[in-house]
Amino acid sequence: MKKIGIAVFVLFVLGMSLGALAQDKVKIGIMQIIDHPALNAVRQGFIDAMKEVYGYVEGENIEYDAQSAQGDVATANTIARKFVTEKVNLIVSIATPTSQAAVNATKDIPIVFTAVTDPVSAGLVKDLERPGGNVTGISDMTPVARQIALIKFLFPEAKRIGTLYNAGEVNSVVTNELAKKSCAELGLELVEATVTSTADVAMAAQSLVGKVDAIYVSTDNTVVSALDAVGNVCLTNKIPLILADPTTIGKGALCALGFDYYLHGRQTADIVARILKGEKPGDIPVEFAKKLSLLVNQKTVDALGLSMADLEVKVQQFVEEMKKEGVEVTFGKVE
Repeated sequence: MKKIGIAVFVLFVLGMSLGALAQDKVKIGIMQIIDHPALNAVRQGFIDAMKEVYGYVEGENIEYDAQSAQGDVATANTIARKFVTEKVNLIVSIATPTSQAAVNATKDIPIVFTAVTDPVSAGLVKDLERPGGNVTGISDMTPVARQIALIKFLFPEAKRIGTLYNAGEVNSVVTNELAKKSCAELGLELVEATVTSTADVAMAAQSLVGKVDAIYVSTDNTVVSALDAVGNVCLTNKIPLILADPTTIGKGALCALGFDYYLHGRQTADIVARILKGEKPGDIPVEFAKKLSLLVNQKTVDALGLSMADLEVKVQQFVEEMKKEGVEVTFGKVE
């Protein structure tokens, strides 16, 4: 009987220990507005850095519930409520619409937003230095002025620049206004085509044919999700396509100037780790993406009938000018 009693006691203690270990496992809800290369790179960079830098191994001491709203705001709201109901320890919200959904869903669970252009305009925080409440994160405010300047530098004869964006995305409205201002300062006209879903993108791109000398796409989630359609229109009609996201340069773009979104995700992990160690989100200032990358697509250079040698000389000049201004930037080519 004593042996049975001891065995039962050991099992009880073991069960309690296993239960405590299960409770110690951190659960993080990851939500993104849609699947596309840039946002997926943010997610992967975050998960990789959590493991490699901070020792959070999935299945051992951390669990991730990664959800995509597939471009639907109502679905984003549902996902946010799901995370709240399940009482996750922290929410990582990728892109503006999902971050808005998360902020609207809870004032208690820590939220770290990432890949958000303008957190203040989006209503996520009131002050970048002192976010307050349960929210902080990283902005990917893209260097619009430099991107437009790159177009003018590469194509000095250009007069009209086309752009596509979803007017329903706060981040896209902000970057579009910046693009409009930058174009005006350089004597360019910005020709706009708006979309409401990925199904509109091909037709919107086609509507710019014959009206513009180049097409610029910023970090609009809707357009980037259907970037193949834009690339096809540009290649068919020999229109240079310039992007704000180097991650997606293989979609028929000539060049891209922007942030590395994988590194953006790793930077996000730094903030999440601080919160898991006890810091309050509201006390952590909003950060900005670091280090620019300028890429040129060799296939598109050939398809447009341009000289890679001439283009590379111009791009290198542009990179050197940025470096003189203290900008961290790397230059590379993709095949």
